[in-house]
Amino acid sequence: MYKELYPGIFHIEIPLRNNPLKALNCYVLKGEESLIIDTGFDTEENRTILFEALKLLEIDPRKTRLFLTHLHSDHTGLAAYLAREGVKVYMGEVDGDFLKNSLHEDSPHWVHIKEMSLAQGMEEDKLEISLHPGFRFRPKELPPLINTAAGDTFSVGDYNLEVLDLPGHTPGLQALYEKKRGFLFSGDHLLMSITPNITFWGEEYGDSLGIYLENLDKLTKMNITQIFSSHRELPQDHLSRIKELKDNHQERLDEIRKFLKELGPSTVRDITKKMTWDIRAKGWEDFPSAQKWFAAGEAHAHLRHLKELGEVKEEKRDGIIYFSLR
Repeated sequence: MYKELYPGIFHIEIPLRNNPLKALNCYVLKGEESLIIDTGFDTEENRTILFEALKLLEIDPRKTRLFLTHLHSDHTGLAAYLAREGVKVYMGEVDGDFLKNSLHEDSPHWVHIKEMSLAQGMEEDKLEISLHPGFRFRPKELPPLINTAAGDTFSVGDYNLEVLDLPGHTPGLQALYEKKRGFLFSGDHLLMSITPNITFWGEEYGDSLGIYLENLDKLTKMNITQIFSSHRELPQDHLSRIKELKDNHQERLDEIRKFLKELGPSTVRDITKKMTWDIRAKGWEDFPSAQKWFAAGEAHAHLRHLKELGEVKEEKRDGIIYFSLR
């Protein structure tokens, strides 16, 4: 049910069924006032696993806090259930506002995502919000959220964790840093064997890829001995992994430059269809519908970054965005 990684730091693996992420790494720091980091989906299986593990660890919910690193449903799905047991829930204001605006299908967040997909040229794919993984497993209700800001701290026993702002994967992702030992609970900011999805969130949040790359660089200047990431195995050489991630995004950008040169003015969908994806699909038509949302968002983020670099221009015709090389 759980494994003690360091004294007082426990890992609970929460399975994410039928999802390429496979599982969530939930962390529990046990002390006089304990701390849980992220939760899993809002499913009966995830709820049972988490609550049974907390019971075995003898965690008193009335003396426990929950820190949500970011808005995605595999991290936030069980927050309301924990709050009902007396757990206090903490989260950054930016992603907290996203959550508050995404509880229902007609909530502003999902309306925006649907509108964005049309602007990306995805109308003929007939994507339905009801099939979006983020919508299907979203929290159906939210407890009161206590906003956290960079510099806030959580003390658990001998551990003192500082809140860091590391946006990019989401507009308001936050991590926890234990400076004394060099421990970083990174959320999805840095993952080992999979690349964090970087999507376009809208002009209000700007160049999400550029922001992400800048925040990867921040980690190279920090004293880090162990990263506790949210999925798969824990990174052991974070500097090498950062280089791999940056190289991967550079390859993506080069690929898109090539396609824009070949195609001329292109929609996000045009570019997404031609990009290389690590997925079992013969082509775009065979692509799982749920993954089309993420693929298009990632392509859009890279196109937006090229615009920020001054290499690409965009124009809107009949409600659809077209990108072309300058």
